[in-house]
Amino acid sequence: MSDQNSLSVGVWGRWMLLTVIGVTLGGFFGTGVGLLAISIVSMLLPSSALPYVAYGGMVAAAVVAGVVIGIFQWFVLQRWFTNCLWWILASAVSWLGIAFTIAFVMSTTWGVPQTLSLWDNRGAIASSVTGLIIAALVMGILQSLALRFTPPQAALWIVMNIVVFLIAAIIIIFAVRNLAGIYSLPVFLVAYSPIYAAISGVTLIRVQNSITVK
Repeated sequence: MSDQNSLSVGVWGRWMLLTVIGVTLGGFFGTGVGLLAISIVSMLLPSSALPYVAYGGMVAAAVVAGVVIGIFQWFVLQRWFTNCLWWILASAVSWLGIAFTIAFVMSTTWGVPQTLSLWDNRGAIASSVTGLIIAALVMGILQSLALRFTPPQAALWIVMNIVVFLIAAIIIIFAVRNLAGIYSLPVFLVAYSPIYAAISGVTLIRVQNSITVK
């Protein structure tokens, strides 16, 4: 039993370390790619297209970040799952949705003074949090399909994703106020990554143990 516990702690530690590194490097490289894409495309298109260029830059940044995160997590997953390279593609698509919806959640708090109640903006908050929950649901489904989870394993992984990013939304709404700027999203994700890594790591161990038992 102690050997099994040591193995579980080792898996959890590696998952946490590689996930935090992946999010950090993914945010760094993703932001760089996004800014570079905006700079290049903005020189080729008229100024009226700049809003679309900015969205395109964000898409590029989120996809690159998702690929980097997926690659680092793959180093842990390959031990138990075959064909888990699909995880990288699933992560790229999933983190694109997460990035957009977290940015939307952040935007609901911009310009709201500390003296005012955020519930004055409850319509925007409700819609943005709902969007984030949907993005987390999609992430859980895509990653479950990539690793061919059984229905109980998939349900556990999907619920974990929803809970993890719902916690992120709550932190943004009540603790991280008026966080704006081009670097706010990657900075928040890097700061939040240990929480995401810890909870998802525990869930991964539960899934891995169910595979071992079988």
